[in-house]
Amino acid sequence: MTLTLDIIGVAATAPVLTSAASGYLLTTESGSVLVDCGPGVVMELARRGLLDDLRAIVVTHRHADHALDLGALAFRVQFPTPRAERIPLYLPAESLDYVASFDDLIGIPTVPTLQQPLAQAFDVRGLDLVTPTPIEILDGLVLTAHPAKHAVPSAALRFEHRASRAVVAFSSDTADCAGVRAAADRADVFVCEATYLRATEQELEGHGHLTGAGAGELARAVGAGTLLVTHIADPALAPEILADAVAAAGDTVTTVLARPGDRHTAGVARPA
Repeated sequence: MTLTLDIIGVAATAPVLTSAASGYLLTTESGSVLVDCGPGVVMELARRGLLDDLRAIVVTHRHADHALDLGALAFRVQFPTPRAERIPLYLPAESLDYVASFDDLIGIPTVPTLQQPLAQAFDVRGLDLVTPTPIEILDGLVLTAHPAKHAVPSAALRFEHRASRAVVAFSSDTADCAGVRAAADRADVFVCEATYLRATEQELEGHGHLTGAGAGELARAVGAGTLLVTHIADPALAPEILADAVAAAGDTVTTVLARPGDRHTAGVARPA
């Protein structure tokens, strides 16, 4: 049994010609978990026939490029015929008010199933970033959320698949910090943001982002098996950002660019 990762979207800030914004699909024998739901992700899931497989959603943080398509997904789930059961939606506990605010903006009072689209479509649950606690999000798939370092509460994610002992981790948007290192420790696959080629201290530590070199250094430090470089602000700089990540990660880490449409498999965990 394996844990597979489908790359749905990788663009930072907003969709680009070649990609939706942030979105990834983890699939086990029990179903699929969507990690982040940025603009364009729902269309990609629909195009690939993957919407019906969703069993849970995890949003790392409330910024639009990671969460805006939750509105589109709620409409799809609720109209014209609502799903029989709400889909569990996890996001940082400090951002639970995002759901009510979003519903206030997009709710349709004259359509009973869309009066509060997110609250009606999703079973909303908070992730405790103060005391990271393992949660069995699907049968045999355990999620632990750690505090990332970003402008808003942000969750670095660690998924552990019991059957294969595989670990897939997501940095979220973050500077290098203890939380993201804990999430990515010895991960088989580490999906890590590399927003910038070069950046100021304010962009990195003040706002909370990484460069390609920073992502590579982080992957090497935590002993990741494969580093997937993602969330690049300027796609034209992707080759240079990837080259910096490769150089910083070194020979012990397989470093590649996350590309929409690619599938990665995390099998039996590497020996201790």
